[in-house]
Amino acid sequence: MPPSNTPGPAPERIDRFRGEHVFLSNFHRAPFPWRGKTWHSSEAAYQAAKSRDEGERECIRAAPSPAAAKRLGRRVDLRSDWEHVKDDVMRAVLDAKFAVPELRDALLATGDAELVEGNTWGDVYWGVCGGRGRNQLGRTLMRIRDDIRRRAGAAMDAQHAAWLRGRCEVGRTGRCDREICRRRSGWRHDSEGAPSCVPLEILRRLERADADRPDANDR
Repeated sequence: MPPSNTPGPAPERIDRFRGEHVFLSNFHRAPFPWRGKTWHSSEAAYQAAKSRDEGERECIRAAPSPAAAKRLGRRVDLRSDWEHVKDDVMRAVLDAKFAVPELRDALLATGDAELVEGNTWGDVYWGVCGGRGRNQLGRTLMRIRDDIRRRAGAAMDAQHAAWLRGRCEVGRTGRCDREICRRRSGWRHDSEGAPSCVPLEILRRLERADADRPDANDR
């Protein structure tokens, strides 16, 4: 019997930032603006922030790959306060990365799954290796996901709402195309087992919040 194309419920734990979840990795190539410049990976942005020297930062930004950016970051003249600010820098970099609508919705599509940056190279600060680790990267991603959800009601910016409406087949055709949603935004099941997707859930929250506004009946 051929495998079913219908996805199951969102996983409770994502412990490898690879395959369909590679976008969670700092090594994922996805351009985003930060501090007035375009960065091609969150790894490059984070590594460049280690230095106060503009030339070193630009060299890292121009690196041909995230791995190359990491290697360069290990050789910079490290700013004296780095250990005190590195968590805040990572949060700022990832906030910028996941402000990109496609990445923002992909993060929301992980549902309530625990995000764990499992690795085999011994990183027990940002991730977990051999069952041990602080998982600071995973924890930061989950906090960002929670913050996005809190902003996904009436305060959702108009640009993102328009972007979602343009990708929701229900609003445009009256039917849900699961394959399109899976590719674009992460089609899944809701808590009651019914078909669901992140754009449709957000749009419904927006509509409810709009209807609940005190002046809704005056328009």
